[in-house]
Amino acid sequence: MKGVQIGELSIQRVEESCGPAISAGEFLVGLPDDAIEAQRDWLIPSAYEPVSGLLVLSIHSWIVKTRHHTVLIDTCMGNGKTRSLPMMHKLETPWMSRLTERGVHPEQVDFVMCTHLHADHVGWNTQLRDGRWVPTFPNARYLFSRREFNHWDPRSGGADGMGMEGVFEDSVLPCVEAGQVTLVDDGYAVDDALVVEAAPGHTEGNSIIRARSAGSSGLFTGDCMHTPLQIAYPHVNSVACEDHAQAEKTRRRILEECAEHGHLFLPAHFPPPHVGQITRRGDGFRYQPLAGVTL
Repeated sequence: MKGVQIGELSIQRVEESCGPAISAGEFLVGLPDDAIEAQRDWLIPSAYEPVSGLLVLSIHSWIVKTRHHTVLIDTCMGNGKTRSLPMMHKLETPWMSRLTERGVHPEQVDFVMCTHLHADHVGWNTQLRDGRWVPTFPNARYLFSRREFNHWDPRSGGADGMGMEGVFEDSVLPCVEAGQVTLVDDGYAVDDALVVEAAPGHTEGNSIIRARSAGSSGLFTGDCMHTPLQIAYPHVNSVACEDHAQAEKTRRRILEECAEHGHLFLPAHFPPPHVGQITRRGDGFRYQPLAGVTL
């Protein structure tokens, strides 16, 4: 299965779903009225479906193989979960078979790194077995941002959020009860190749994962951006962002750094080919999808 490399790091993608998903006006806050028309030369057909008027979004995980470990970044929505949002409710997808098709079985995963704890990033943390939610990856350490974990933990009065009903209880807490969770802080590293960095705004403890190997670098940006439209319009947030001012500040910082240093850009929800680079476009930015990539 083809993927991409960051130095000695091998990266593959595991898709749960991809296609026209939601209207820009419903999902994005502050998007100019003429944005779709102004950007249609690159937006259509990969990132916007003009017949339905919907943004094309992907929900996927990343597999990263370092010299020593197999790491899974974000775990999508999961199967059989009771959710208040219809698009996430009681799913039955072939995500697990797609994982194994890429040569990774659940017991081979050493680390699960969640950029944040929204429902579409933690779902496959667990699976239903004998009527109980149990960790999907029996030998893995689940790495959660301490700040993010505490923000949502209902046992200590954690926050509520859109579509978050039951998420902590069925997709986070079982991993804690199994003794497989490590709460981490800004700067925590796996093999000195994958580093957790605070990127607040979308959620209070939102993180990105910095990849670096043999002089190459990339950023797994999670939900700092959901669609390439937010690269053209960095001030635009999603309705799921908790702190809009902070989310914009974080987004601009990431875009500035990617444009300056040429990091490979690996977001959580962009349409095919799913990875790219950020370049300057006047005073703003442009997304350049990576040509010739199969992910």
